Amino acid sequence: MKEKDARVEGKDTHQLVMYVEKDDGSYDSIMTGSYLVKNYVDDFWDKKKKIEDEFLGKIKNGEATPIMLYMMLEELTEVELAGRVGISVRKVKKHLTPEGFETMTLRTLKRYAEVFDVPVVNLMQAVVTKKSGLQIRAEKTKNPLFYFLRIEG
Repeated sequence: MKEKDARVEGKDTHQLVMYVEKDDGSYDSIMTGSYLVKNYVDDFWDKKKKIEDEFLGKIKNGEATPIMLYMMLEELTEVELAGRVGISVRKVKKHLTPEGFETMTLRTLKRYAEVFDVPVVNLMQAVVTKKSGLQIRAEKTKNPLFYFLRIEG
């Protein structure tokens, strides 16, 4: 690749080293920004936010569980999640339903939280904020073990 084609200006994060052909025909390394970060990272975060909003709505309506939300955000399959938590795939599938989530032991819930790298309480509530001011209230959902914690002004 030619040096001029490899240079990516813009975001300073995710710098990488590339070996390129210089104008004089020699080869050398250059430090440049990531093409993917420059062109696609905003789209990636938008899609991730849409998934989160969609699943929070499903959890609120008693159609899904926080396990399903975090599994989707971490892009894990049921088999991968079962292996990381140390339980059967059958149990993971059960925990993806509100009825199965409700019967889960605290020990299993803690293992899920460790896999997702979140506090256990994050599997029991969502924090929803507005940008102005702070006032906290818990909002019940149709799922008896999941609450929205509203921080409003």
